[in-house]
Amino acid sequence: MIESLLRPDVVKKRPYEMFFLAVVIGIVAVWTATLVGGPAEVGHLGVAFACIAMTPILVRIFQMEEEKDEHEFRGSFVVRHGAAIEAYGYYFVGLIVSISLVYALLPASSAQTMFEPQVHELTVIQSMSTGRVASTCGFFCLLENNLGVLALTILFSFVFGAGAIYILTWNASIVGVLIGMMTKNAGGTSMITDYLIALPTSLIALMPHGIFEIGAYLFGGLAGGMLSACMIRGHLPKKEVIRDIATIALFSILLVAIGAVIEAG
Repeated sequence: MIESLLRPDVVKKRPYEMFFLAVVIGIVAVWTATLVGGPAEVGHLGVAFACIAMTPILVRIFQMEEEKDEHEFRGSFVVRHGAAIEAYGYYFVGLIVSISLVYALLPASSAQTMFEPQVHELTVIQSMSTGRVASTCGFFCLLENNLGVLALTILFSFVFGAGAIYILTWNASIVGVLIGMMTKNAGGTSMITDYLIALPTSLIALMPHGIFEIGAYLFGGLAGGMLSACMIRGHLPKKEVIRDIATIALFSILLVAIGAVIEAG
């Protein structure tokens, strides 16, 4: 029922409303995960429930984008599909806010246990950025890793329709947990003040290369989802549709390359 709070046609007209839907879905997904599984399973179950809730609306958006290419092939692909890309972005940010709020409000021991998979991933990332791996993994190493994630994003979105949303949701949960941890570690007198400082600080720290990588996954997910809808509807032979999908996929690769250059530097 929760996914019915916002219709796909409304998302196309007002993409920013996806942010508020994502905040609600994130909180409800974590709460549902606590009811279904044990505390140690919330990290994975919460991501899974959020993906389940978003699948109907995202699959319909993919279909609407593919239909648009069939009947209206004017302007750049960014202009034609901008609303769908914005909706993805707002969902990503909204989920970050919801997960970070949940983590910040929970007792420290409970939050650590419930989001252990995300905490473990953050530990791995930190060790890579401060240890020996950072000096040996240059541009090509980063490019290979990020292209692998992009390939999975496109493949998941193609095979499962909205499969790319899992990768976006998982990454959003990691960033959310990071912000929640920074809020708890701030040690200020007010949790609200600590959170308002931790939120922009974390996002700015991830911004230089992260914005390109996340942007690439957004475009890659759109390309895979459109290709899936294209094949289901029997529009694969249409040259205009394939050209648009290929352009979006190539643009996502370019964004990954730019992100790798910034991160390696």
